[in-house]
Amino acid sequence: MKRMIITILILVMIILIFMPRPWLLITEVNGGLNLQSIPMGWFDHFKICYTHSVDRQRVCEVFKPSWSKGIVLQETYFQMFGAGMGHWEGHGTVMEEKGWIKIKNISKPLGKFFLRIGSRGIDHTLSLRGKDINLSRQAEGKLVEVKIKIKPYVYQLGK
Repeated sequence: MKRMIITILILVMIILIFMPRPWLLITEVNGGLNLQSIPMGWFDHFKICYTHSVDRQRVCEVFKPSWSKGIVLQETYFQMFGAGMGHWEGHGTVMEEKGWIKIKNISKPLGKFFLRIGSRGIDHTLSLRGKDINLSRQAEGKLVEVKIKIKPYVYQLGK
């Protein structure tokens, strides 16, 4: 009986170590420099916020990983309608919440996307699990690819 319990525990540990999980990767398009490689959970969300170049207000977009769809846009929020802002008919629900205009439940699969990182005044900022990373300080003016890659949990052990 004791041997069976030990065997089961070992099998569970092996399964957990090699269980696939999403990693958020942000890589420079020209040069391939890896700016961020962050392990995520399947229920984690990450957001990217920046200062809109016209109305100078913060805009945030919230994403989640998906096994089959890569990155999925979940919601976007901003304080005022500016150039390029607004509701995308048929995608999500518009509401006002604590001074923010929010479009929730968008659920738009993107797979991956490209992002031109703004200057330090624009301050593109990645937020994940309470940690903020200012991408403008890392890669001002650079074009980056943002994607999800599925890797076994064991890859996180080296991080």
